[in-house]
Amino acid sequence: MRRKDKEAEQARKREQTKQELKRTIATKEQIPDIIIACEDEASAPTYFKALIGQLRESRKITPDSFVIAKHTNTHPTGILEDLKKHRCKFSGKSYKDFKHKWIVIDRDKEHVNGGGHSPEDFNSALAQAKSLKVDVAYSNDAFELWYLLHFNPRETAILRDELLTQVIEKLQARNESKFGQLDKDTIKQATFTKLIFDELQALQETAIKNAERLMASYEVAHNPENDNPSTTDSTCISEIVK
Repeated sequence: MRRKDKEAEQARKREQTKQELKRTIATKEQIPDIIIACEDEASAPTYFKALIGQLRESRKITPDSFVIAKHTNTHPTGILEDLKKHRCKFSGKSYKDFKHKWIVIDRDKEHVNGGGHSPEDFNSALAQAKSLKVDVAYSNDAFELWYLLHFNPRETAILRDELLTQVIEKLQARNESKFGQLDKDTIKQATFTKLIFDELQALQETAIKNAERLMASYEVAHNPENDNPSTTDSTCISEIVK
């Protein structure tokens, strides 16, 4: 190879290496490093897994850059413990090694016939998470508030039973063939959660705006334990999809 041709080839390879490095850096910048622990075993984890799957298909995340911690507890402080106990069996990463750390919980006030969480447990989870620099995606009263905000703003209190009724009615009105069998028992099942995720993707920006409007309405006096409705699920989801 003549000297000029050799120099040209070396210059071409240097430029190729430079471009590959830029692509690698750009890819790394768009990959969120996030770990999430969820309160329930079906709806929230299934929703976030569907979101993960979508981002993997578009190559915006890698398999180990987005993790849902193993579920062993059902109360807010227990969910934080689930997060703290996480350790990846392949990389050895603990929750501390992730840039973004979230727990996803409901306020779910105690019920007369059992179930729900005490205000002390909910508030303790918020305080402990803050001290550990863990973000909290909470809903008062339930995760399904996030679904409702895809359809319309909501700034007045709503009981869980009415919340589920409204969400089911709106989903059935939007797609009767898909959600005709949806009810208050099946809405948290993984199968329906995946269908809901797919159906509401086109309305995600609307939901984020409605959630931001809702939270802004409380200004500085916001009390997560007491303020119904309220949710920061949108903040977590925005961070993932940004």
